[in-house]
Amino acid sequence: MDRLLHEGRKEAFRALVGSHNYNLNTAGSDKDYKVFVLPTFDDMYENIKYSKMHIGDEIDLDVHDIRKLPNLFFKANTNFLELLFTEELILGTGTHKITQDLVEELYKMRDHIARMNLSNLYSTCIGTFNQRMKNLEKGTSGTKHLVEKFGYDTKEAMHAIRSLNFIKRYADNNFTDFKAALWYENKDPMRGLLLGIKNGTIPKDRFLQYAERTLQTTMEIYGPIYKEKEFDSQANEYLTRIIKLMVKKNIFNSTDSDRK
Repeated sequence: MDRLLHEGRKEAFRALVGSHNYNLNTAGSDKDYKVFVLPTFDDMYENIKYSKMHIGDEIDLDVHDIRKLPNLFFKANTNFLELLFTEELILGTGTHKITQDLVEELYKMRDHIARMNLSNLYSTCIGTFNQRMKNLEKGTSGTKHLVEKFGYDTKEAMHAIRSLNFIKRYADNNFTDFKAALWYENKDPMRGLLLGIKNGTIPKDRFLQYAERTLQTTMEIYGPIYKEKEFDSQANEYLTRIIKLMVKKNIFNSTDSDRK
């Protein structure tokens, strides 16, 4: 089924991301997965990097060529780094055993990869906040009803604040526990605040004041901490080598099968 879904490409792995991965999901929350597929020989020859979205009633799949991973992790967007700390990792069943071993090896390196480029991580979190704030009045295709009901997109608002809160939480644990910065325990007051924002319990004017204060504090206190951290080139090289081995093994296996 996966081979049909990805137009003949083998699935290396898929990882649960989004609200279910932060413990911020509610009754109507879909399950979101990042899916990484191995390139075919034709993809390599024609320099194609596959990408596709599959939107379902309960499950959404965001599919990418696995060769994109080193650059995605270099950019340090938490939307992709979080897949290394997923609550649900599914290895591709049609791949070579060595490929599965390499995926597991990748996950063993996750703490190093997560803090590989902390300066970029800070910038992308601030960028995510700004982008979410721009969407407050117009909403997205799935959140316009929130704008009509509450006067602003409360889901985007929640994620805007979560981006800033992540910056704080990760720095506060000295960049040792990405998952702890990502996950909200049930009794965590911040979880209650975030879900309160999402549920529209905070008027728009009060939210805007809170968001402005939080942004200013985050930039003043945590900006310098992140910006002084050096890029970890060794972690980046190791990551690139693992991905290259996955692709190589898959291509050689596929071409060997074609000759038989």
